[in-house]
Amino acid sequence: MKQAFRGLRLNKTNTALMTLGIIIGIASLTVIVAIGEGTKKSVLNRIANLGFGPDAFSVYAGAGRLFFRKAQMPTNLTLQDADDIAALPSVRIVVPRQRKRLRAIYSRNNTSTRVYGVTPPWQEARAWNVADGRFLSDQDMERKSKVAVLGATPARNLFQGIDPLGKSVRLGTVFFKVIGILEEKGVTESGYDPDNRILIPLSTSMSRMLHQTYLHSIRIQVLDPGQVSKAMEDVTALLRQNHNLSSLAADDFRFVTPQGIMEWVNKQKLAMNRMLLLISTISLLVGGIVIMNIMLVSVRERIREIGIRRCFGASRMDITQQFLCESVVVSLFGGILGVGLGWGISAGLKYMDWIPTQIDWQPFALSFVFSTLIGLLFGIQPARKAAFLTPEETLR
Repeated sequence: MKQAFRGLRLNKTNTALMTLGIIIGIASLTVIVAIGEGTKKSVLNRIANLGFGPDAFSVYAGAGRLFFRKAQMPTNLTLQDADDIAALPSVRIVVPRQRKRLRAIYSRNNTSTRVYGVTPPWQEARAWNVADGRFLSDQDMERKSKVAVLGATPARNLFQGIDPLGKSVRLGTVFFKVIGILEEKGVTESGYDPDNRILIPLSTSMSRMLHQTYLHSIRIQVLDPGQVSKAMEDVTALLRQNHNLSSLAADDFRFVTPQGIMEWVNKQKLAMNRMLLLISTISLLVGGIVIMNIMLVSVRERIREIGIRRCFGASRMDITQQFLCESVVVSLFGGILGVGLGWGISAGLKYMDWIPTQIDWQPFALSFVFSTLIGLLFGIQPARKAAFLTPEETLR
């Protein structure tokens, strides 16, 4: 080991070139792991911030894959389904919903937004506070009042600094009085804007605006997160019975859970992560090849040193160990610097609020393992070449 450090110190240029390739590969790997963990944590926080905790799930009309639009709006989910679900012993809150994208108009300003017909428990189920004014009430539902609670985005686009409370906005052909403004949640990392919505009473939506009796979805909150699976089974059995589905027929509804959203996000990220991992792996392999080639050159440059050491009793194993130690030391040193560089880049990305990152112990463990393997694998050939040189050949 002492000879290995001495050899690296006396060949600073070669050492720097060998270290550079490892630094780039390990830094890339560190940043990729940090981005992956940060994105996962950010998505989970965002789901919780939007009121989609581990004790809640939603059932949507129509079967199919998550986030894929259907050719036509299914009509098989009804208020009776919502009432029956509310009667289940494990269910705490049920919020039936209608939804349609409409153009909201105030004076000369207009904006495209999502209009939801909901019931008063929506606020508790979503844990979404009102920043100004009030939320929908039971009296609004009973009277089928033409009142609306605006999200931050339509309030900003329509009123542009004017106090919206008490003003009337037109949704389709119906005018609604603004009674409240929801607190702002902010745009998600995927570009989805949860604030771009307007809430109206479900009874008003059914009778005065959409003129539809069927629902878009039902949000369900259970008494305990551990009862979610059982509640989903009960809801499945109930809806299949209500919809008169035979045992061979597929479900005509689908569930959306926080776990399902995470699975969808992970699938979308998987392809990019694979590409980034491939790039970092290639960088590490290139770094390893650089180490091997430079060490092969170094063997030729240090051929007299090897011969003198052999003449004074150094065995082939001694020479092999020396060059392997040099290779491993260079790789580990490059790995440490690479982790430091990757940590700095990850911290910079997080500080600039460009990409969510999270530093954990995995990059350090991965860098140690990969650096050691690269040093060993790509140092074997140069070490063997140096060890099998004869003293006569080296001194000639």
